[in-house]
Amino acid sequence: MGFKDELLEFTHAKIRFNEPMKRHTALGVGGKAKYFAEVDSLYGLNLLTTLAQKHRVKYKVIGNGTNVLVSDNGYEGIIICLKKLSDVFFKRDEVRAMAGANLDKLIKFTLDHRLTGLEALSGIPATVGGAVVMNAGAFGHNISDRITTVETLCGGKIKIYDKEDCKFSYRKSRFLGKKETVVSASFKLDGCERDAVMNNIKKYRERRKNVQPTGKSCGSVFKNPTKYSAGALIDKAGLKGYTLGGAKVSERHGNFILTDSRATASDVYALIQYIKEEIFNIFGVRLSEEVEYIGEF
Repeated sequence: MGFKDELLEFTHAKIRFNEPMKRHTALGVGGKAKYFAEVDSLYGLNLLTTLAQKHRVKYKVIGNGTNVLVSDNGYEGIIICLKKLSDVFFKRDEVRAMAGANLDKLIKFTLDHRLTGLEALSGIPATVGGAVVMNAGAFGHNISDRITTVETLCGGKIKIYDKEDCKFSYRKSRFLGKKETVVSASFKLDGCERDAVMNNIKKYRERRKNVQPTGKSCGSVFKNPTKYSAGALIDKAGLKGYTLGGAKVSERHGNFILTDSRATASDVYALIQYIKEEIFNIFGVRLSEEVEYIGEF
């Protein structure tokens, strides 16, 4: 029995074939995934990844699709979405969040239970899994600041890493680019009055609203190079508003690329490469992407 035949009988995930990935990415672009699955349990995730490995089919795990760019040519393997694996709960005196939980859902949980420490992440449209892998952060705070342990699925086994073993650094962790799926993270937070937590959330959301554009984007496109701000370099290079096809550098914040209804993944990719080339030619600084590419470009 082939991979497709087994997927047709698979009962532990919602399976789609030739699924347009523009429906599942924040940029709203990208071709079709040959196979697409939504899992809602670790059991289903384990069965599915094991099945893909058995048939030597490539697989990629995503959450909200907020930090990815899928090729117009699509993806020949299976995209596994964890958005339904989204519970947030107490585990002893810590808060545990499953990989598919939105950061805002996690922060709402901490607000409801009068806990502080994660408010700076409010408004980042990522899931916990993706945020852990990339060590997402904002305003001088990173998700790793409050992490105690990270749980992964690898080779059919659950592994638990202490924070020190996760190798967190600026927009990096040991899980980046590895076939080891982050399935949950635990956080140690401080008690706080609910009004104080709410005020922190409002403060950070207002700061984000004041500097970041609205519209379809993948968030920050580039990492900040040492001693520089990627957005400031792009601004100084005069690239704000620069457009290729349906992709445009935001006029509000240079580190954001916005897409319209005409945009393709090729437009976004070409614009990213153009920005990198211009910044190197003008400033001698090499920018590296935060956005992750899926498929062939």
